[in-house]
Amino acid sequence: MYIKRFAFLILPCFILASFYLPNVLAQDIIVEDIEVIDLESRSVVGDYVVGEEGLEVGSVYLIDRDYFVKDMSKEFEGATFIMTAMDDEGSKGVDFITFSVKVPVVVWLATDKRWGNPPKWASDGEGWTEQPDYFVQTNEEDTDIFVLWNKAFPAGDISLSGNNDPPANLAPMYWVFLTRGAGAAAVEATDKLTTTWSKLKGDR
Repeated sequence: MYIKRFAFLILPCFILASFYLPNVLAQDIIVEDIEVIDLESRSVVGDYVVGEEGLEVGSVYLIDRDYFVKDMSKEFEGATFIMTAMDDEGSKGVDFITFSVKVPVVVWLATDKRWGNPPKWASDGEGWTEQPDYFVQTNEEDTDIFVLWNKAFPAGDISLSGNNDPPANLAPMYWVFLTRGAGAAAVEATDKLTTTWSKLKGDR
């Protein structure tokens, strides 16, 4: 009798959780070593590379300058990052940077505040979100704190376009870091809820 009452009361909670828990998990910043496969760019400078170590204070983030990270939100420590080139600031067009990942990821763009409005491809309308609660600060002249934008991607191919696509102003080249997407965690959480509810029904 008590089990039946418990099951009756707990059902609405599980239903609500199945909708909201994945969304909550998706907002977490999960840092792990992410394999970046087939990284290519149309750089005028040279090949872009993945940082040898995870992102940390002191990390150099450009292939053609010695600027380094001076401070950042602690949530990013250890994140996989892609070193770009300052001299690609005038880059335009689709598929400027391409690579693949084997797991869902969140791609973060560290953009110079002089970008102004982001290029259309990196705007809210294309699924990117500005993240003012997090920051990366470097020793780059005239750039205090980078403006961060992010977007979730499934496992597979990822393409990023040029730095100077309209309506952005000409500004220093963005650079990129990756955190783990929460898709797998959300699915796991939903599966656990389903399993628990099935078990409750079996006990009735």
